[in-house]
Amino acid sequence: MATDRQSPAQRIQAQIVAEREINRFGDHARWHKHVHNVELDPMQCLKMEAMDAHDNTVDVSCRRTGKTATKELWDLEFLARTPDQECGIVAPREAQAIVNLNYHLEAIRRSPILTAYLNNIRGRTQMSDTRYQFANRSKAASYGIMAQVDGGDLTLASLEEVDDMPADRLYGRFLLMLAGTRRLGASKASQNKPRIRITGVFKGADTLGKMIETGGYHLLDTVDAYLGVQMGILDAEFVAKMREELSPDDYIRQLLCKNVASTNLVWQRWVQAAIQRGIRVGLSIVEPVFGERYRKRGLISFGYDAGGHGEDPAASKHALVVLEEILGYDVPIFVKTWPAAQDDAAVKEDLKAFWRYFRPDYAMGDAYGVGMLTQLNDELFAEGLTHINRQAIGEGQSSASQWPDWAFSPIRFDGMTKHIMCQLVRSRFQNDKTALPAVNLTSTEPAERDMKTLQDQLPNIVPEATKKSYSSYKMAHRKVGDDTFDAYCAALFALRSRGAGVAKTSVHVHTEDPAAALLPYDTPMLEALEA
Repeated sequence: MATDRQSPAQRIQAQIVAEREINRFGDHARWHKHVHNVELDPMQCLKMEAMDAHDNTVDVSCRRTGKTATKELWDLEFLARTPDQECGIVAPREAQAIVNLNYHLEAIRRSPILTAYLNNIRGRTQMSDTRYQFANRSKAASYGIMAQVDGGDLTLASLEEVDDMPADRLYGRFLLMLAGTRRLGASKASQNKPRIRITGVFKGADTLGKMIETGGYHLLDTVDAYLGVQMGILDAEFVAKMREELSPDDYIRQLLCKNVASTNLVWQRWVQAAIQRGIRVGLSIVEPVFGERYRKRGLISFGYDAGGHGEDPAASKHALVVLEEILGYDVPIFVKTWPAAQDDAAVKEDLKAFWRYFRPDYAMGDAYGVGMLTQLNDELFAEGLTHINRQAIGEGQSSASQWPDWAFSPIRFDGMTKHIMCQLVRSRFQNDKTALPAVNLTSTEPAERDMKTLQDQLPNIVPEATKKSYSSYKMAHRKVGDDTFDAYCAALFALRSRGAGVAKTSVHVHTEDPAAALLPYDTPMLEALEA
């Protein structure tokens, strides 16, 4: 009976043959074609040649130009040809690092040569979803930036999306692992020279820019969107569409590969710092589980922006932001958007379901949807979800003077109110009092997609001077939108003001007769003046 199992002798013989094939060709193009049937383009070959010449490299090319694939395939070739090496693939989240490791694993699976060259310990092939090891004892593993990795013997670091990583964690945990020259079990003749490979795009943070400014990293040839179109690796129509949809700063950073920082109402650097803080403390999105109740860690507020109301009513969406105050930090734990034409009744039922799960302490919503909010307040009281009876306030009238006393309080997003809310958002970000959950950029999950929308819209607002005592606030780019930003403003204002609305400005004027003021003090002088 035939079997696929190999004896130890057969396995060793297969590894010897595989090693001979791995070392057959010295140039990168023929090596990758021969070993795992991948044809490299000239730009990828040139980048690999540059990585051969420089130990530390940075590639900030445009997205979808193959920079990550080039880096990981170089790492794979280096590990296969060099014994006793250890590669650590590091990303803001372990799931993203696993995506990078899959470039290695997929090449191994489609290559009989690399498959035969895998190490085997006690009958187990050394390859899993998070690591692998070759017969020459070289190996690779994936890590999240917050992983506990003390004790590793890295000789090669493969870093992805550095601008999303906290700099102290990156330097203090991962890069210092490259400093050792003694590795248990490694041959004395093995290479111990540390190598660092970095890919990513500029996101407005300082981590990647400061690494390049040190001069210790060689910047690989940059492939921007226009060069990618000329090379035939990017679709010209799609790039033109992205130019219209991205904000100007994001377009310059991600497609033109220039490190510019947004200086709108909320700076991009502040948003990246909040994301890095969220990674450090392990924040994650909280998706409602209907039928259960969320265990609070602090005060919770709802902020709601009504659809069909804004600079572009046809594209304005319903949006909800759930904000939680954790140890003095503002943390958006859940974001939800609805289509622009979504029926108000369906939105109301969703808001009521979210209320059942989160049980917010305060809630404010766009007064444009006051009709729906009025009915929502009545239903929340009828179901016992709030102790506030709207109909007992001001004889049940729905007027602006009564709104601050409602459970879900309507508020107008205009004038001085909008100015106060926007400046509050800016102040909290500027003073490092915000933390944002990190999201997977390639995820198709609605919760992660909506959270990413919020992170894109936060730096998309620009203040404009007016003739009044307050500024007006517009979108820097209409295609990015401002729905979740407005909802975030309402949630933050509800949290900071503890549900109290903006008090109307009142000026008290008191007039007094000067003669009456002098009378008690100097009556003779007054009589003399009159005479």
